[in-house]
Amino acid sequence: MGYITEMNISKIDLNLLVVFTVLMRERSVTRAAKSLFLTQSAVSASLKKLRELLQDELFVRTSHGITPTVKAIRIAPVIKDAINSIVSVLEESSAQETYQARAGDVFKIGLSDELECLMIKKLLAASADLPISFAFYPTNSHFWHQALLEHNLDMVIVSNPQNISSQHQSHVLFASSYSCVFDNQVHQLAHKITFAEYVSKEHGRVVFDGGRAGFLDEYFEAEGYKRQVKATFFNYSTAVNAIIGSPLLLTMPTYAAHTYAENNAKLAVHPVPLILAPSFVVEAIWDIKKQTHPRNQWLRNLVANVTTATRTALRENQ
Repeated sequence: MGYITEMNISKIDLNLLVVFTVLMRERSVTRAAKSLFLTQSAVSASLKKLRELLQDELFVRTSHGITPTVKAIRIAPVIKDAINSIVSVLEESSAQETYQARAGDVFKIGLSDELECLMIKKLLAASADLPISFAFYPTNSHFWHQALLEHNLDMVIVSNPQNISSQHQSHVLFASSYSCVFDNQVHQLAHKITFAEYVSKEHGRVVFDGGRAGFLDEYFEAEGYKRQVKATFFNYSTAVNAIIGSPLLLTMPTYAAHTYAENNAKLAVHPVPLILAPSFVVEAIWDIKKQTHPRNQWLRNLVANVTTATRTALRENQ
């Protein structure tokens, strides 16, 4: 049986293994370079070294990018496990340094607006006895990476985040589906809303990118129905204020629906009369460079702790 000596390992640039893993995922030198924030020539040079080191072509160019060889496919899980093991060791070592809350420390967090109503009060309550403070920035599932970079955020928390790259780490906080919210003094429903009632009533909808309203309208079209959309909004807070005293229905994430209803006795929350649960996840995301920082680790633990009750409540409501 062979073994690795210090002399063997000193010849290997471990960054090459990271390049290999990203190439396996992206199947394109161009996309891999973008994901790694390197030039294409740098990625190509790393691939050349990998081929020499592993004595295999590893990736073959095709009209659709690059295709891994049999050997590349065979060793990919081993290399990925090795990288994960190294990260775990580094995290374990850094965990010995504990974060000490200090006056003047400001944690900057990006939140989509339906999560603001849920997370902000919980975070403030959980840290009430500490000298730290928070700065909350608006973002959403489409533009979170822009906010993370521009404001040097410690973390963003959004639902179904798009385009998570190798430069980011993420953690799923909880899964959720959707609920229907309306002014109960207007509708006065003594029963759970039926599909026929849901379809017949006027709706408000929330979009984030100025385009289509997304899965719900697509669902209706596929089933041969069309929602009566009376108003389109670009955030949930405005939409909720608008439905007070009006006949509009809103369909929104269940966790947000119950939080808004807790703050306003006029609102009623009913299950959406569609098979939608669970439909998405809420994730915390941070820059991979902060992965082992005690300060960021402390924040991640705080966020995970304050969402424990949310996970339990959602299991009961869905």
